[in-house]
Amino acid sequence: MIPSPYISVLSNFHLSAEAIDIRSFGEGHIHETYLVVTKDHSPDYILQEINHNIFKDIPGMMKNIEAATKHLRLKLSGMPGHDPGRESLALVYSNNGNSFYKDEDGQYWRMYVFVPGTVTHQLMTKPKLAAEAGRIIGLFQSLLSDLDAPLIDTIHGFHDINLRIGQFSEARSADPAGRVTGVITDICFAEQQFEKMSSYFASLRQNAVIRPTHNDTKLNNILFDAYGKALCLVDLDTIMPGYVHFDYGDALRTMANTALEDETDLTKVHFNQEIYNTFTAGYLSEADRFLTMKEKELLPYSPIYLTFIIGLRFLTDYLNGDIYFRIHRPGHNLDRAKVQFRLVEEMGKILIF
Repeated sequence: MIPSPYISVLSNFHLSAEAIDIRSFGEGHIHETYLVVTKDHSPDYILQEINHNIFKDIPGMMKNIEAATKHLRLKLSGMPGHDPGRESLALVYSNNGNSFYKDEDGQYWRMYVFVPGTVTHQLMTKPKLAAEAGRIIGLFQSLLSDLDAPLIDTIHGFHDINLRIGQFSEARSADPAGRVTGVITDICFAEQQFEKMSSYFASLRQNAVIRPTHNDTKLNNILFDAYGKALCLVDLDTIMPGYVHFDYGDALRTMANTALEDETDLTKVHFNQEIYNTFTAGYLSEADRFLTMKEKELLPYSPIYLTFIIGLRFLTDYLNGDIYFRIHRPGHNLDRAKVQFRLVEEMGKILIF
């Protein structure tokens, strides 16, 4: 039985079958996500209550998603051996033709067709899986490289280290949650990295091309089939103009990490070079056709850059009192930051800029 608040929401979307159940789904940090089960599963759907405290321009965000998913499905439909229904998300439109629904309380909702028979992974354990993950991210970027529709910059400076350093500095100075004195070691480590990270970002701005990018390519944002084939990327909120290095680096941040993102035992956190190598081979099998030589030269250091910038964001949120990332225990964001910083140390022994 579906609770009454959701009946009203579902009634505003154009479903092809009667909904008979709704349940929480996934492990996302930002939105409330539900699986909507229909009679005979024909098909089921993913319903999301969008966090508009984080995403300020939801119409703009949805316009980006709509443009990207339409383009992906069009390109895939013309490629033999590909199934657009399983290799790209499909938005479900509201009854008034919009890609989202805004309820009477001002809350935004969106819906996708559920892709059955798929799995996600929290921890990378097999090199073959890494190669597939690299391939699908390279394919995603390749298919969108000729997207004509202009994308909106929905989160200004999302991976801009200078902006993130500024936000961190404000949090440290204000210390709104009274936590600075307890994390001086982590703060010092972060500040020691600022110059090199800013230098790398400057190199990207000078030498790399602005392209459509996903900007959140962590491992659990990839759907795989039961045989380990990567099908498509999900969590499309951050599709916008960016550098391909953001996608490549963020993917390796999670995939080449031998531990979970919030592991409390830092002795388990290491950089898996075999995963790095196989992921890179898979990525370049698709991305090599459109990348410039300069872009390729800047790829190796991007995992350190993205790992650090995410770690800095976790630490900043911890100092601010955990107002951005959803937490499940006290100190959760600090644990996440420590894992990222430990991984930066590990990567620094292998990847050089």
